[in-house]
Amino acid sequence: MASESSHDQQNSKGENQSFESTHHAPPSASHNFYPAMGYPPSMSYPPPPGQYSGYPPPGYYPYAHAPPAAAYYNATAHRQQMPSGFSRCFFTTIILLTILIFTSSIVMWLVLRPQLPVFHVDNFSVSNFNATLTTFTANWEANLTVRNPNTKLTIEFGELQNFVFYEEDYLLASATAPRPFSLETRTSGVINAKLSANSKDNLVENWVLDKLAKERGNGSVSFNFRMLFWTTFRSGLWWKRHLSMKVLCEDIQVTFVGASSDGNIAANGVNLYLTERKGRKKKKKKKKSSDHNEFLSSFNSS
Repeated sequence: MASESSHDQQNSKGENQSFESTHHAPPSASHNFYPAMGYPPSMSYPPPPGQYSGYPPPGYYPYAHAPPAAAYYNATAHRQQMPSGFSRCFFTTIILLTILIFTSSIVMWLVLRPQLPVFHVDNFSVSNFNATLTTFTANWEANLTVRNPNTKLTIEFGELQNFVFYEEDYLLASATAPRPFSLETRTSGVINAKLSANSKDNLVENWVLDKLAKERGNGSVSFNFRMLFWTTFRSGLWWKRHLSMKVLCEDIQVTFVGASSDGNIAANGVNLYLTERKGRKKKKKKKKSSDHNEFLSSFNSS
């Protein structure tokens, strides 16, 4: 028993010495200690070097809670497709064709120099005119000469639509001449338009009848004659252009003699020239004169 107690004391002494040797400064070279009895010396790795002052240890977040990790999205990488040679060639061809067509149109326009046809009113008459509060009848007849001033272009006229208006835009009569015709270079043609109206087929309002009767009592009545038709400017078989033409003849003064129901235009033939217009503007009332019989046209490309 004495030997076991002495052996335990030695073991405890050795453990104390081993603990002191681990947690105290190492002894100087002048002291010699024998290794403790009972347990072999520790073979663990030395502790890592200490951190510099002022920097937190690695893995330490200085705030209360570390933020959550950012979500990771596995983005699919798409290959950028370069335009193919066919598409580049296609768009280049379209651009070149557009430039070529535009340039050729300008050149052809400068070479051919299209001119509008010239109209001349030979006669405009009204027959069987009767305007009362109960009855309205009238027959209009217009004879016009149209001339093609072009030296390189033929003009083809399609279906003619003729209209007679009273006071700007009140329609009294309309008719269609389905017979087409054409004019060669520097030639002329005749257009004959006939229109009729009666109260049975075309009801006319009372205020219009009242104004017509008052003008007829003064000896003359003013009408507006208009034409609408399609034309084709052609040069042989290789160039043509379709145009829609609207011709206006405003304030045609028809004079009546005495109590007769027949009347004719006051002027003996008037040259009527076509001018390009984008739209018809309302004309202000002015003094009546012979130059009121002037044609205006809307010359619009189809």
